[in-house]
Amino acid sequence: MIRHPATQNVSADLVYLFRQGLSASRLKTGESVIIYADTFTAPQYPAAFLAAARDLGAEAFQVVQPLISFELSHAIGRARPTPLMIEAMKGADLVVDVTTGGMLYSNEQTAILAAGTRILRVREPEDCLQRMLPSEEVRSRALRGAERFSQARRIRLTSADGTDLVMDKTGRPITTQYGMADEPGRWDHWPTGLICTAPIEETVEGSLVITPASIVFPFETYVTEPLRLRFEKGFVTSIEGGREAMMLSDLLDRGDKNCRRIAHVGWGLEHRARWDTLATRGWDNGGGVESRSICGGVLIALGENRDLGGANAAALHLDIALRRTRLELDGEAIVENGRFLAAELS
Repeated sequence: MIRHPATQNVSADLVYLFRQGLSASRLKTGESVIIYADTFTAPQYPAAFLAAARDLGAEAFQVVQPLISFELSHAIGRARPTPLMIEAMKGADLVVDVTTGGMLYSNEQTAILAAGTRILRVREPEDCLQRMLPSEEVRSRALRGAERFSQARRIRLTSADGTDLVMDKTGRPITTQYGMADEPGRWDHWPTGLICTAPIEETVEGSLVITPASIVFPFETYVTEPLRLRFEKGFVTSIEGGREAMMLSDLLDRGDKNCRRIAHVGWGLEHRARWDTLATRGWDNGGGVESRSICGGVLIALGENRDLGGANAAALHLDIALRRTRLELDGEAIVENGRFLAAELS
């Protein structure tokens, strides 16, 4: 859970910042906005978003859901709105999701988006939001990348450390995140900037080496020694390494077998993101978004991916932000270790 400043007075400083974020999501006078919080949400963000939305001329109100009754008893870490809340959100133009766990990778969120509602997820600390305000530069980079990505069929990851992983994405859609819920039915997360696709699950073959300084979520720490994952017919069949390998194996073993499938793969787009933020801001659980979004960095994930156009129903979704890794599309080098090798996409 993100820890925010302790005084509610800080909301006064956030209203202008949140006005900019809502404006980027094309909030207009007369639109309806629901601020969706839970009982563990720090009060500053809902209050400031409510004021910012009303200041932009929107009809806005807040709903608060009890967290412990479902979240902590089931330990799934996701917000699950009640049927009544879902119907209210379907009728809204924009939902600002400031819940502790968010609705991503849930059937509830899929149903809300299908009704045409836009959803903007916000949870990062205020300094990260300020530094990575929604940007047309990042949006343009996302759209250009999506066009190139959509044309590709074969994805390959390689590294000098031993990664050689191939997969097919033929027919799978491309997902972009650039911090703006600016179209009907669009979900986005301010301040994320990334692009990804869900590969055809059973086509994944080869080895993935997670090198030191990479990050395995939800551990929220930098890897200290290499982990080697072997994929056969789409499944992780072995995990070799030290402490982090044992932790990852234990986590995957607590879920179903589909937790060992690739969920998505892609690259970061956010030139203002910093790899060290997780270390310098990790004390308040901030910064994970930045390492996922590093411009030219490679991001891969395991587990649930149906809301990304995949076919893998799993009990978890686990992101891995990689260092020293190269991504190719149909034999063309796209990114490698924080650098764009395809200059037209940078």
